[in-house]
Amino acid sequence: MSPKVSYQNASQDVGSSVGSSRLVIAVDYGTTFTGVAFAAPRSDYASLDDLEVVEDWGPQMKLSSKIPSVYSYSPSSNPLDQQWGASISEDAVTMVNTKMELDVQDNKVDELELILQVLEGTCNLDFENVKKSRGYPEYTWKDPEEIVTDYLTKVFQYLNDSFEFLGTHLRSKIAVDIVITVPVKWSYRAKNSTLRAIKKAGFNEQTFPNLTDIIMVTEPEAAAIYTARHLKEDKKTEFLKLGECFVLCDAGGGTVDCVSYKVTQLEPTLELEEITIATSAKCGSSYIDQNFKRWLNRIVGDRHYRILDPRSAGQQIGAHTMEGRYMRQVVKRFDEKKRLFSNKANEIHFDLPNPLNALNIAGRITQGNLKITHDEMKQMFDPCIDRVVELIQGQIQQVERTKNRVKNVFLVGGFGESPYLQEELKKSLTLRKIVMRRPDKQKASDNARWTAVVQGAVIYGIEKSQHKNVTFMQTSPRSYGIVLNEMYSVHKYSRADKYTDAVTNNVMAHKQITYLIKRGDLVLSDEKRESDKEFMFPFSDTDDRKFKLPIYEYPDDDDDAPERFETGQNELVQVAVLNCDLSAIPINDFDRFQNPTSKRPYYVAYLVCRIIMSGTSIEVEIHWNKRIICSTKIRDIESMSIRGA
Repeated sequence: MSPKVSYQNASQDVGSSVGSSRLVIAVDYGTTFTGVAFAAPRSDYASLDDLEVVEDWGPQMKLSSKIPSVYSYSPSSNPLDQQWGASISEDAVTMVNTKMELDVQDNKVDELELILQVLEGTCNLDFENVKKSRGYPEYTWKDPEEIVTDYLTKVFQYLNDSFEFLGTHLRSKIAVDIVITVPVKWSYRAKNSTLRAIKKAGFNEQTFPNLTDIIMVTEPEAAAIYTARHLKEDKKTEFLKLGECFVLCDAGGGTVDCVSYKVTQLEPTLELEEITIATSAKCGSSYIDQNFKRWLNRIVGDRHYRILDPRSAGQQIGAHTMEGRYMRQVVKRFDEKKRLFSNKANEIHFDLPNPLNALNIAGRITQGNLKITHDEMKQMFDPCIDRVVELIQGQIQQVERTKNRVKNVFLVGGFGESPYLQEELKKSLTLRKIVMRRPDKQKASDNARWTAVVQGAVIYGIEKSQHKNVTFMQTSPRSYGIVLNEMYSVHKYSRADKYTDAVTNNVMAHKQITYLIKRGDLVLSDEKRESDKEFMFPFSDTDDRKFKLPIYEYPDDDDDAPERFETGQNELVQVAVLNCDLSAIPINDFDRFQNPTSKRPYYVAYLVCRIIMSGTSIEVEIHWNKRIICSTKIRDIESMSIRGA
């Protein structure tokens, strides 16, 4: 099936009235699956009939409203294999759960875990492993943002083919909005990486010259908007009343997000007010897979498990989550059982792939046929189920503290399809007389529960003018940085910049550029963007303790900003200067050291340079001991390339 045939309704809507038409595209990049939807609305009110969910992803991809968030850098063994989504060669090594890696940068525990995995993974640096790879590495040197970019590029290319009916002329004139969904607790770095990846993939003003806004909406809010609209318009269920409160639980593959809303308006469009602090946990369905893998490792033993998964902890190189041929087959077979598991289920059986298809372990595996008891499946599920129940109960308690009560809980997302999760939630809600609701399938090919987020995002984009607090995703049009002397590293800096500091006797790198804001960095319309750089200012007891710190702008429209001031100074523009004076601070308040060569004492002020971007305004400060020592404002920078670009 060709997508150009599938979406003729949209083409007719756009083509009939260019001046009044818009194209709203939503991207729901998920941990395990990704969804894309769009609409060509005639007004600022979204009709469910206008929503188009992309289902056709090309050769070897089954018609599906979502596509697996999987990518492979392995050479394809079949010319038809696309090496992404559902079209992966049998012997390929795949990158999975990459979305979760975008968020670990602001979580010190997760960051430490990644470092430990890299250190453990150095066992794969043995030359024998290089020879076995036959020239093809079983890992990628790319960081998570680059992997996500490569994956989304494939998604975009196929979506872009769907819009061939627009033609160059129509594409240049039609107004386009792009809506990006994010989890509730999603760090700035994760949001920034997500936006960068989406824009680099092709969702940008080069593709859509009249791109108006890029909008961010949280996954549960998008799901709530769609679910309420679907139940009202399609099911004719008038269950929401003005002033009523409900909990939305978006149970996905990686995170489970919960938030509570109060209905503030029913007509002409549904308006919701977030009345609780949104809560989120990493307890989605992919964590059940992890529990299964740990259980399987205990059952078959390390030797057999490493045959299935040579990239397990201690064997992989790097910190990316990867799956090879055999483990991918095992997880796929387990997933089929996992989707059907309920309190009524019996013990589960499935065959292990070759080379363990003849394995025998008394009471566990017979000729490669693996047995999992009902209690063991519950033990794999329950840590995740219990956390979901806790999140929902926590939301209910928050609502009750506002002197309101919850009557409905909406359950959406891929993990929300689990019969066992539904049973346990209903059990926990029954005593409170709270009803659990889910969207129904509208037609055989459409799973509304699974695509509630991406379809709700399209509705949100269409009706953006009617929402009070829309978050526009802007990007910095320029890079801004400072020039500092850094501790010298032979691997990081040029030998030409190497010198020995006269005060401290430390070997330093002279005048290195640090960019606190880079071109393309995310700036959200509803919050400030802050970036810090710690640095040291050494001085002797006879120095006046005053210095100037210029702020430089890299004005060119590219990402090739210089790193050495010596060779890049002519490419920079000084836009401000910080005049720092530490002389009023008692000298004994600074840390005292001794030069190991001259034996002369010196002092060090540990400072922080903080840059704050809000809209088109930039402020720069120097902090010492949590005090602002000096600050300056940069003239209003050039307006963002688009309000949400």
